[in-house]
Amino acid sequence: MKKFIMAFATVMALFSTAAMAQGTLWFGGKAGFQKPHGSDNEPGFGVGAVLGGPIQGNLSWEAEFMLGVVDGEVGTNRDWNINSVAGYGVYRSPGDIHVKAKLGVSRWDDDLDDDFNLTAGIGLGFKMGRGILDVEYTQINPYVDYVTVGYILPF
Repeated sequence: MKKFIMAFATVMALFSTAAMAQGTLWFGGKAGFQKPHGSDNEPGFGVGAVLGGPIQGNLSWEAEFMLGVVDGEVGTNRDWNINSVAGYGVYRSPGDIHVKAKLGVSRWDDDLDDDFNLTAGIGLGFKMGRGILDVEYTQINPYVDYVTVGYILPF
């Protein structure tokens, strides 16, 4: 857990310096199901934090930290949990309701293994007030999917 917090803090520090130079940064939270592949497996539940900023046009970056807070189950009676840190390049289509696509790298650790992986996600974003509500599907590694809802605000 300590290595995840340190990795997330490092990613946030690197990305936030570039975003501060552009004058815009956003922060938010997310929560959702963490589902290991397989019909005998039950999803866990995670909460997380997101830090992001613009790159150019509809492109942006996001750093994400997800922490498993409710264990899922793998197989018949084995509890399972996953934590992850990821950095993404993100594309959002124009409009108040838009498509979000992201591609990046994740560092994840579950009760069975840990590794770095290429990770990708797709979702819908809804501009609400000053922020954006995101509903996303993300494949964090070849064996686990996240389905999350999050809200980000500029600061």
